[in-house]
Amino acid sequence: MTATTTANQVLDSATTEKSHSTSARELVNVLLLTSSLERGGAERQVVELAKSLDPTVFRVHVCSLSNDNPLADQLGPVRERFEVIEKRSKYDVALIRRVSRYMKTHRIDVVHSFMFDAEIVGRLAGRIAGVPAVICSNRCPHWQRSRFKLFVARITAGCFDRMIANSHAGMLFERDQQRVPTHKLCVIPNGVDTNRFKPRNADALRDSLGVSREAVVVGMIAHFRGNKDHDTWLRAAAEVLKTHPHTIFVSAGAPDGDTNDHCFGRATRLCRDLGIEDVVRFLGPRDDVAELYSMFDMKVLSSRFEGTPNVVLEAMAAGVPTIVTDVSDNARIVEDGRTGFVVPMGDAKQMAQRMSELVGNATLRRQMGEAARARAMDEYSVEALGRRTADVYLDVLRSKGAVDFTATVRTGEAE
Repeated sequence: MTATTTANQVLDSATTEKSHSTSARELVNVLLLTSSLERGGAERQVVELAKSLDPTVFRVHVCSLSNDNPLADQLGPVRERFEVIEKRSKYDVALIRRVSRYMKTHRIDVVHSFMFDAEIVGRLAGRIAGVPAVICSNRCPHWQRSRFKLFVARITAGCFDRMIANSHAGMLFERDQQRVPTHKLCVIPNGVDTNRFKPRNADALRDSLGVSREAVVVGMIAHFRGNKDHDTWLRAAAEVLKTHPHTIFVSAGAPDGDTNDHCFGRATRLCRDLGIEDVVRFLGPRDDVAELYSMFDMKVLSSRFEGTPNVVLEAMAAGVPTIVTDVSDNARIVEDGRTGFVVPMGDAKQMAQRMSELVGNATLRRQMGEAARARAMDEYSVEALGRRTADVYLDVLRSKGAVDFTATVRTGEAE
């Protein structure tokens, strides 16, 4: 058994031990640095993490490098410590100095960065500012990231202390492709707010969207990006409609454009080619996703690669069975045959078979939805996200001598 440190023990030590500068302060100052707080999976995790870190131990600050921050209003009490330090141009080198100045002003002990721009700025600014714990993130295996970005990430790898991957696939990518040492890597899956995402009545939402209360609805919530394979989902939908013609398919997510070179443009044209445009609804980005899940009878995520997809955790918390492609950690999250189904990537035929199985069996949908809700609450709560992430922060601070941990290990905790 290894020595463990609880958040309350760290607080006790930090307020009583005076041998280091940060241990003399009441709270540990954490900066969550993000490229934006737009409506996306990584951005939602920044918000959930900000709210789940123990406020009796951590004083959380959030900074965005963009003015596009619709999720900032969901930060709760942390909203008063949210700031924008805008990236003014594509190669705004002075941004590193501005962020470093912010870190010094607010005596930041831990900087945790999310998404590429913030990752690189956080690594360099953190070292310039002398931040004791510099933490970065892997949100998914970056197979589509440019070679230049991969190179920049690799040459700045010496500037961070720990990388938190939200999936085992992401951790292996960093270890094997980016050559990040194993001792710097750890895996913490995303967390979902099980109080916000929960089963609820969706009759009013169905009425407002003109969807029959009796119709079986198959949903896919995903922005139109290269890793989100809407085409396979639509081809599977066309197969389902041959035997279940009254099924409705709903897509929610931001379009990327409508030309032949855009994912959204290809999807809408494929609908027309398949003759299913009358039963497929493209809703665009939505602010009411928590309510939208409850309108779904099942949730599908057809992907080419992922990290820990928030939309799957949210659907599970809402009591909705999910069908996912077998990429990254999806098969670790969805228990095939119990909380949903796992199908091969790009296999529209098998996806259609699993969809049809659920469309035609309300009892199975209910049983899987209940099991999914229980699994989300047990394994993927935001409370677990906060605890696990706090442990990483405190472990790095201890290893750097930034906090005196001599009183934090109880007798019997270490062997």
